[in-house]
Amino acid sequence: MLRRRCGGLWRAALTRPGGLSLLAGQCGASGASGPQPGAGELRGEPDRYGGVSVRLGALESLDAATFQRRLQAAIQQWRSEGRVAVWLHIPILQSRFIAPAASLGFGFHHAESDSSTLTLWLGEGPSRLPGYATHQVGVAGIELLAPCLQGAVFDESTRKILVVQDRHKLKNMWKLPGGLSEPGEDIGDTAVREVFEETGIKSEFRSLLSIRQQHTNPGAFGKSDMYIICRLKPHSFTIDFCQHECLRCEWMDLNDLIRTENTTPITSRVARLLLYGYREGFDKIDLTMEELPAVYTGLFYKLYHKELPENYKIMTGMD
Repeated sequence: MLRRRCGGLWRAALTRPGGLSLLAGQCGASGASGPQPGAGELRGEPDRYGGVSVRLGALESLDAATFQRRLQAAIQQWRSEGRVAVWLHIPILQSRFIAPAASLGFGFHHAESDSSTLTLWLGEGPSRLPGYATHQVGVAGIELLAPCLQGAVFDESTRKILVVQDRHKLKNMWKLPGGLSEPGEDIGDTAVREVFEETGIKSEFRSLLSIRQQHTNPGAFGKSDMYIICRLKPHSFTIDFCQHECLRCEWMDLNDLIRTENTTPITSRVARLLLYGYREGFDKIDLTMEELPAVYTGLFYKLYHKELPENYKIMTGMD
């Protein structure tokens, strides 16, 4: 997601009931300051990426000016706590709070039929928050986020694979580097770019290895999520990883990655898939890419499938 400025992959965590109550800044009748229950209270919950998600509750009697003052006080508190982003969910019947939030720097992220979500970046540099849905899957037109790509950078000569640990996860486990695809960006290009931006390693796309599909993903704004893993060939080996996004990065022996329990299930499965390809031939696991002309004049598309022998590409029938 970054441009060598070390951007992170930030996704909104849905607020659960009983989240952290934060005073949006007014003293009670006794003169003591602190969270005031009921109308006027902002309820927020820190997410695992260093942000905070806020859903407006019983604020029907609150006027826009008072809301703005309390939100401004809450923003100051979140900054002092080191929060990097605020996700503000506003129901449609409370849309009067959008303008006060916008005056404090919030901008629209997306809208649903009954609510809108605004965001405010509090971290250093340009915002590293992801955009909303940009793709659709051609099966009943399911809406999803921009696909998330990971690159399995595997060096066949040493049998080592490039792995990272995310800085902003509650439990730091070994995983493959990667991030969100940008509009108009090909799968392989995303994997190569994200690997370089996270680790400093230059690589070349070789094949598509696997696709994970997950519905109602809390880390994808409750939408369906596509997670694509590519096999990449390294062209450099000196690691220069992004300090903002990664806690650790190293070349790990493939067998060690298979044996360790400190990894994600999908990373463990991909490691076994790579070992199978290394031993038996990558043609058994690779989905290769070929560019073909589209039905629209002057346009092309990329088709991913198991390698097709040349004689089958030109044959005209069963004989």
